[in-house]
Parts: sequence; structure tokens; C-alpha cells
Amino acid sequence: MLREKEIPVYLFTGFLESGKTKFIQETLEDEKFNPKDRTLLLVCEEGEEEYNKDRFVIENVFMEVVNSPEELKKNTLSKVCRMHKADRVVIEYNGMWNLSDLYKNLPDNWVIYQQIFFADSETFISYNNNMRQLMVDKLNDCELVALNRATDKTDKEQIHKIIRGIK
Repeated sequence: MLREKEIPVYLFTGFLESGKTKFIQETLEDEKFNPKDRTLLLVCEEGEEEYNKDRFVIENVFMEVVNSPEELKKNTLSKVCRMHKADRVVIEYNGMWNLSDLYKNLPDNWVIYQQIFFADSETFISYNNNMRQLMVDKLNDCELVALNRATDKTDKEQIHKIIRGIK
């Protein structure tokens, strides 16, 4: 029995307007990240920022929009990956969806290589106070937390305590 090729998954989580799209856009514009691999870009959240495919370094980026967590099914994800002959997957995940919905539906040969959580430092504490479970959900497994829009007024110590308390 032939084993399916391992597909690396780069998972970007965070809430609306946290900087996910801009980071992914800039990453797909970077030649160091783009050795010509066919890339499936799954967009689970559409905010103000939009992708400009003309600026991607490679032409082999295939974008698919996922409108609800119910669309995240193993066979559907596998089918889309095969259809585009993707070598890797980049996921911009919706901050209001639980990661368990994604984890349980990842195809068996998809392996999360990197998971980054993005947050707007101006709303981080408020989101933690009002949507604690969603914050824990995103921070629990991430390897890196990227805080955007920090100013001199940002309570960095409080944000650090929240993150360390979860990690």
C-alpha cells in the first residue's frame, strides 16, 4: 500500500484585523519561502486586507475560501489539495472558529509544520477578558505569538503574563 506524500501545513491563527493576511501576503512574496512549491492557500476569514496574487513570487498559489467550519472535512480538504497538486498548505484560520474543528478534519498526511498566532496588542487584553476560551484555543498550540500595533501605552507585561499563563 502506497503512503500518501506528507503535506506541510503552515497555520496562521488570530482574530479579525490582527495581521494574518498581510503577513501571509508578504511571506508569499518572499523568495526564501517560495522554492516553486505548489501552494494551497485556504482562507477561512476575509477581512479588510485582501491578497494580491500578482505580487506572489510564484504563480503556483491556489486560493480557496472556506466560509464555515462545516466545510473543513477530510475528504474535501484532500480533494482540493489533489485538485491543485499542492506540495504544501497555508491556512489563514478564522479566530472565531475552534481549532479542534480543523485538527480533527486534517487529512492524515497533512502535518502542521508551523503555527503562529497573531493579535492586535490594542485589543489583546479585551479579547482575553471577553473571549477567554477562544484565546486559550489559539494560544495553546502556537509556536509564536506576533503582536501588532504596540505603542508605549501597550501593557506588555500584562499581555506577557496572559500568554505565559496559557503556555
